[in-house]
Amino acid sequence: MIALAGVPLVTVILGALSREGVDAAGRIIANPAFGTMLRNTIIWVAISLVGAMVVGYLAAVALNTKGVRLQGMWRAMLLIPWITPTVAAATAWKWVFGRDFGTLNGILLSVGLIDEPISWLTDPVLVLPALALVQVWCTFPFVMLMVGSGLQSISDETREAASLDGASAIQTFRYIVLPALRDVTFILLLIVTVWALNSFVPVWVITRGGPAGSSTILSIELYNQFLNGNASSVSVFALLQLVVSMSIAALYVRQTRKD
Repeated sequence: MIALAGVPLVTVILGALSREGVDAAGRIIANPAFGTMLRNTIIWVAISLVGAMVVGYLAAVALNTKGVRLQGMWRAMLLIPWITPTVAAATAWKWVFGRDFGTLNGILLSVGLIDEPISWLTDPVLVLPALALVQVWCTFPFVMLMVGSGLQSISDETREAASLDGASAIQTFRYIVLPALRDVTFILLLIVTVWALNSFVPVWVITRGGPAGSSTILSIELYNQFLNGNASSVSVFALLQLVVSMSIAALYVRQTRKD
């Protein structure tokens, strides 16, 4: 197992630190497209992270609210995005975002919110948020499950005591629920960030980084360099992704040990 994990890591590190790798790193940094790719990656991760956390939290709170019927059925339905193969999900969303025959434009036109179809996947401004929505759809169920488990660990007696003390629903959520979910939230932030950083399939299936690099993120650029046969550039981008991922993993290990 150590060899299986170590050999690729050593290969990437040696390739990136070799003379060819250093020269490739200089060319990559000097290329304006590198800055665009980094910006796209940061926007992609930020939208994916915030969206998955917000939607996952809202879904978990809604499912754990007293009086909600058929909780098991709703929970099973909300898990569909997580268990759907990513390629299938990305293909379906590509149809949804289609300009002329897409489902989204059809709905917006029918209710009168727009006057003409929107080019979700060819507009340089809209394409990255649209793709991040797919990532949110695929990952929020995991957040929902984790947060839901944390909510169930809060006893009814604690909630009732807060209510008797005059705490509102917002105050109960802020001073009781959020502190109880602090560790879960921190771990979720790390996991969802790594998932977004390493995500490849949604972007590749839907746009392949287009139009004109507007949706090219780190994982897409790494694969493009591989397709072009630039071994030294592949090592540089792989090392960059490895360093970021390992830094997040170190935070995760530190937090789990603390618990």
